Amino acid sequence: MRYRKLGNTGLEVSEISLGCEYVWFSPEEEVKAVVDTALAAGINYIDIFVGTASTRENFGKALRGRRDKVYLAAHLGAADRDGQYVRTRDEAVCKTFIREFYEKLETDYVDVLFLHNCDDMQDFENIMNGWMYAYAKELKDAGKARLIGFSSHNTKVAMEAVKTGKVDVLMFPVNPLFNMLPQDTADARMRGLTLAQLTQEEKDAYPDKQQLYSLCKERGVGLIAMKPFAGGNILKAHEEGRLKGILELTPVQAISYVLSFPEVACPVPGFGNVKELNEGLAYFTATEEEKDFSSIRESLLGKFSGQCMYCNHCQPCPVKIDIAEVTKLADMAETGMTEELKVRYAALPVNASACLGCGACTKRCPFDIDAAANMARARKLFR
Repeated sequence: MRYRKLGNTGLEVSEISLGCEYVWFSPEEEVKAVVDTALAAGINYIDIFVGTASTRENFGKALRGRRDKVYLAAHLGAADRDGQYVRTRDEAVCKTFIREFYEKLETDYVDVLFLHNCDDMQDFENIMNGWMYAYAKELKDAGKARLIGFSSHNTKVAMEAVKTGKVDVLMFPVNPLFNMLPQDTADARMRGLTLAQLTQEEKDAYPDKQQLYSLCKERGVGLIAMKPFAGGNILKAHEEGRLKGILELTPVQAISYVLSFPEVACPVPGFGNVKELNEGLAYFTATEEEKDFSSIRESLLGKFSGQCMYCNHCQPCPVKIDIAEVTKLADMAETGMTEELKVRYAALPVNASACLGCGACTKRCPFDIDAAANMARARKLFR
């Protein structure tokens, strides 16, 4: 394993770290197998941004007696409700979640406490000038959080966070799919505008991602790369519809792309099992040819617009639709309906026909996807 400095924090983190999004419903033995493999390989940074209560309990058991071997990241502003992820600013809910995080992980501190998933300037102002940052600072001063982090999908908001001097670590998407997109539409969407409605002056003033990376380096803020596989969309094994065959990278190539940015400390891929983890760890024994990602071409740019990342930030759904899974199946069905897809859709506890059309999911999407329209599309495809 190789390690990189996490900005000016004094921490050195493994060049591949462990995200835990895809083991939310995994049994205890599978979680332990993933943690055992990760620690044996030298991985020392684990991000558990939410998950079910049992997920956190399983990680607590897997790390029992080994807590000092890893840097552990938690998120203030994320919680779970009835088994679904929810982004929340409810003070009581957030504080309860963090308290239970310590209990279930069997620890009395976290190494990085992220102010979770902020893509809107008004939300940013509320976080930094309200109870959330104050509580994070209280935990840091008490030794219950070593560092304060900030997670965002919006370049402009992320830059403002770095400029404050209040955050030690930034978590931000870094992958060829996201980096080839034009400047973020999220800022326009949060203001109720389309990108086309922004003036040319506003578009020209919008920061690009390299400006953000450089600012992190200049200010000594550690940069953690989330979504290095773009929700699986850029991988050769990708099966979810529209982007199949457009970008076909191996996990090694995708990781190589992320680590080509010297400002990045590490990616945190979501590995669902030991096999997937080992496919990522193959980066360290790969040849330069196997790491080569030069097949990426900017001419593909227009084909990325509006592509769901299946990240579940659109949740929770009031009728408990698994929006990401329904969208994934719809994307696959559009390229060719199969009996297997019909069976998978029929097996969903709640499918798109239950959608109320409330639009709450669309408002939450950090990538400007019309999630509600995807539910209508799924109903039509699978009717």
